[in-house]
Amino acid sequence: MILYQPIFDPYHCSYRFLLLLNNLNKTEIEIDRLKIYDFILLYPSFLHKMKLPQAYIHIRRSIKVNEYNNIKSEKNVFAQLNKMHNISLNELASTSIIDSERLKKGYVKRTDLPLPDFILKSFTDQTGEKMKILDYIKNELDNISIKNFKERSGLIEYRYDKV
Repeated sequence: MILYQPIFDPYHCSYRFLLLLNNLNKTEIEIDRLKIYDFILLYPSFLHKMKLPQAYIHIRRSIKVNEYNNIKSEKNVFAQLNKMHNISLNELASTSIIDSERLKKGYVKRTDLPLPDFILKSFTDQTGEKMKILDYIKNELDNISIKNFKERSGLIEYRYDKV
């Protein structure tokens, strides 16, 4: 039996990155923030374990926990996913979909290169739980500073970041 796991597919990772970049409508975003957003998109139940500000606690009630999509060690899974993240980011930079110079400086910036229509259509076809997560990321999590966001997620080291 063959099982497909999107966490180990660099093309699916590239798609998720583009979905996030398209949804956020930002000119650029920190690499670490984008990686954590992608992790949340893959494992929405992680929001129940994340240390969220009290004002954002309402989202936990609206996110369903799927017991089959639950993970025990988020840090280990994130470390494995980080390899796919790096492959996908380099692939997107090599095809000029994101700016390679900004990538070297720790930011993901979308270039003016147009995406195919079928990809853009698939972005608008997102429904249900995934759309709820994307809206939550855009409207709530994007307001948290990157250092505070890394600290609250516990997935990436933040103590030695520049202030």
